[in-house]
Amino acid sequence: MRFNAFLNKNWIYILVAQIGFIPVFMNAQENEPIEITIVGTLHFNQFHNPNKPETNFLGQSRQAEFADVIEKLSLFNPDAVFVEREPKIQNQLDSQYQGVSNFEKLKNGAGELYQIGFKLAKKNNHIGVHGVDYYESVSQNLFEKGKDLSIFTDALKAFQNKGRGITMKFLKGESSIREFLVELNLPENIQLSHRLFFNTPAYVMEGEFKNAENFKNVDRKYIGAEYIALFYKRNLKIYSNILAKQKETNAKRILLIIGQVHVGVLQSMLQNNPRFKVVPVNTYLDN
Repeated sequence: MRFNAFLNKNWIYILVAQIGFIPVFMNAQENEPIEITIVGTLHFNQFHNPNKPETNFLGQSRQAEFADVIEKLSLFNPDAVFVEREPKIQNQLDSQYQGVSNFEKLKNGAGELYQIGFKLAKKNNHIGVHGVDYYESVSQNLFEKGKDLSIFTDALKAFQNKGRGITMKFLKGESSIREFLVELNLPENIQLSHRLFFNTPAYVMEGEFKNAENFKNVDRKYIGAEYIALFYKRNLKIYSNILAKQKETNAKRILLIIGQVHVGVLQSMLQNNPRFKVVPVNTYLDN
């Protein structure tokens, strides 16, 4: 019995003896990985001060730096920009994107949502940006007490000192916005924040959270694991929103802008999804 095949566009026709032609649809695009790059950032609007050039993110100098960042990120050629806003306010995002020409006049207009997300999407002629956040207020200082709590608090202090050093250098004008983002997104800094929230807390046992009445179903013997679970649960929901928005938009090259502490855990989830390929953002920012 002989088998022959020939390719015609997306169809493979298999010639089987005594049966004839059997068309099999082969969509090559479905097998191509969805590329995603994640910009870990802080919330610039929280530090915006128009009275100081270094922290006036709407001033000429910092605006030029934002423009430089957008030029670099545009090299990734995204076909969708995902942002740290909940999907339930998508209509509001769409209205602002389509109806506002001067983002600087908006509340929190100095923030990365507008200064990077909106402007990058506009530059690439997108119809809008897409919210993928799931907001839950979980404090870094949630522990009230616990066995081996000092292991976590020492790690938290080291993390805060490292982050404070990077941020203060930036806020003093000693680094540009692009340089600041490059440093935030160095693999060792992403690993540092990831380990702090998703590994080190497991040392803490037999403890208590602050405002314990709000955590009635917590297993206090494994209080550190419960702490990790709270942070992980939020990021799982963000991950689900990313998957849903990708399907909705059919985007093949996604740029996500989100707080730096989310980057490590989201990268891990996406790297374990065979449909996705995670591209380090510094491939473009540090070019």
